[in-house]
Amino acid sequence: MTTTTGATTLLRPLHPGDTTELLERARAGDEQAFRALWAPAHRQAHALCLRLTGNRADADDALQDTQIAVWQNLDRFDGRCPFTAWVQAIARNAARSVLRARSRRPEPVEDLEPVGGAVDPFAGAVTEVDAAQRALGLLPEKHREALLLRAGDLSYEQIAALMGATPASVRVWVHRGRLRLAAELGR
Repeated sequence: MTTTTGATTLLRPLHPGDTTELLERARAGDEQAFRALWAPAHRQAHALCLRLTGNRADADDALQDTQIAVWQNLDRFDGRCPFTAWVQAIARNAARSVLRARSRRPEPVEDLEPVGGAVDPFAGAVTEVDAAQRALGLLPEKHREALLLRAGDLSYEQIAALMGATPASVRVWVHRGRLRLAAELGR
């Protein structure tokens, strides 16, 4: 619901019942309503893109593609799942598209050696994140995607719908992914 003060329209915080009204307004071209819908989904979509692509630049590209696709396809959202789950599905596809494009271009060579013998105070954290990214990369694709979508607070049923599988298969993929990830990380 909106309140009008002069020429300015203010949005109250998003409540579950407001989604329908915001969707209608966004479909009619109201950018402010779209921003109110996008805000709760943005962070989870970015986290998923970052985990799937493995680097911030590609994740940002995938997130931008996600936001554009969500805006352009609002009329295709049918409400059978939560709006954020629908956005997650689009983010997953956008990240996969960025990964396909990346596989067709050469990787840049980076010099990771400290300059002048300087020690980075965050080296331990960077090493752990790098190890986790590498371990995720070793998982079979279905296990990795199911595990990351589950980490994004989607239910097994929602993940199954996104991946075209049964909830039982998703549970197995998540379980096996967790076991292999723990083994790769030595935990």
